Amino acid sequence: PAMTILSATINSRRRIFEVETPSRSYPYPFSKCDPIPTSADPIIEVFVDPELGNQGFTYRLRSGAEGSILLDQVLDYNKDPSYLRDMLLYQLTVEAQKRIEDSPLSKREIIRRMGTSASQLYRLLDQSNYSKSVDQVLRLLNVLDCQVEFVVHAKSA
Repeated sequence: PAMTILSATINSRRRIFEVETPSRSYPYPFSKCDPIPTSADPIIEVFVDPELGNQGFTYRLRSGAEGSILLDQVLDYNKDPSYLRDMLLYQLTVEAQKRIEDSPLSKREIIRRMGTSASQLYRLLDQSNYSKSVDQVLRLLNVLDCQVEFVVHAKSA
């Protein structure tokens, strides 16, 4: 079940939106918005947008210009750990799908080597399934003769 936004409010002093979700509150800076609110063209309205499935909010400037921000943008900006895990899982799953297409191994052989069931393999290959673990997908990639490397960089100043 996707997380939804409960409320989005303006904090003009800090020049951020405060985005409230069921689990916690996140800041999102005006400077990341398009169009960017300014003192000459301030925000006059902000609301959780039902057209975005309550997974985003829309704001309107005095000039009439509008912008929408998705919850994914807020979570990405705040480097939310569960969001980052889901993105990693998604990328690994898409890579596994590509590797299975190109693999000389049959699905039956992959299932045998993993010691799993066909239904479990199909769950692993479903990029919308976030209940699987990263290590299960890494095991699949290993069976497909892939080496996965993670690179950690220092944050740029």
